[in-house]
Amino acid sequence: MDSSATKQLGNEVIEALRKGNPAEAFEKVKKYLSDVENTPLNVAITGESGSGKSTFINAIRGLGDEEPESAQTDVVETTMEPTPYPHPKNKSVTYWDLPGIGTPNFKASEYLDKVQFQRYDFFIIIASERFKENHSMLAEEIQKMNKKFYFVRSKIDRDLRESQERRAKTFSEKELLEKIRQDCVNSLKKDIKDITDDSVFLVSSFKPALFDFSRLLKTFEEELPSHKRYVYLRALPNISSEAIQMKLQALMSIVPLVALQAIAASIVPGLSDVNEMLSLTYRISQYVESFGLDEKSLSDLVERSGRNDVKSLMKSPFVKYEITYDLVARELEKRRGNVYMGIKTFFSWVPVLSATVSGPMSASACIDLLYSVLNEIADDAKVAFEAAFGCSEKNNNVLNV
Repeated sequence: MDSSATKQLGNEVIEALRKGNPAEAFEKVKKYLSDVENTPLNVAITGESGSGKSTFINAIRGLGDEEPESAQTDVVETTMEPTPYPHPKNKSVTYWDLPGIGTPNFKASEYLDKVQFQRYDFFIIIASERFKENHSMLAEEIQKMNKKFYFVRSKIDRDLRESQERRAKTFSEKELLEKIRQDCVNSLKKDIKDITDDSVFLVSSFKPALFDFSRLLKTFEEELPSHKRYVYLRALPNISSEAIQMKLQALMSIVPLVALQAIAASIVPGLSDVNEMLSLTYRISQYVESFGLDEKSLSDLVERSGRNDVKSLMKSPFVKYEITYDLVARELEKRRGNVYMGIKTFFSWVPVLSATVSGPMSASACIDLLYSVLNEIADDAKVAFEAAFGCSEKNNNVLNV
């Protein structure tokens, strides 16, 4: 999030409270939080027909190829219109499957106009074999329009498998991956002079635990503008321990705002303690769903992995039990009087609010609850997928939700 905007919000909230106008203060928080969580992010996925665009879109949305909201795979591409695929749990994020670029009369500038290039925040250009002139031409046009683009070489697992079958005695995964990467870079260098080895990402949408999928997601996070970063991170699939940690940090960054919105009921006339607690209950339910630990997601995980004991390994009460008003109230009571010490850089004004706001729920206790719950749920997410797929932080395997 933008720290200057957050600081300005804090000053406005404090000023409104000092003037005895809590309703105005919390309307400001509500609007700011809504803007942060609903900022649209549109990602364009393009490449030749058959390059694996649809499977990649499913993988980055945390879906398999056979789920109701999945992009269709193994079909002949006939449409010339971009197809939107919203994230299943975060509708602010949309991945667009663009028409194939492999036609003989392809013209990059005309193509971008047709697919409404201004709509997209960045482009992912996918190839399943060599990058060709069409890919370079498209990248050049995107660059002229000051948009970001990323080259993804897909189906790496297929290439390795086929090479190993043909050359069992001399096969070297490391050498083959380096050869593929260099071949991609050399093909692109003919037209794009500043291309480097790091500019090409080798991925398998079926085995995102391996190769460059995690590095690709990390690069998006580093290069997105700050006001888009939060919605992107919240929509990350649980593809690695690092991805889970990135999502955790994003959710933690707005905890003080979430807490402030929740305690509005205790200081704004006309609202009730019940609404206050329901607000927290709803938010914690969102956290559990975001980390793929709700009942449906856990059931899908058990089905895919064959491990029936996953839920028994969970420690957070919000994962083990139904999230109810009473459960939230009990957990909140444990934290009354605690002093929240986190995220001081962006939210140094929270202690002032804690002193300003009086009511049945202290800001510090509410923040401590949400902060603790997030950490507990993120830890459970790592445990769940390590147990289900034998993944761990040591081997950096992907934990695909």
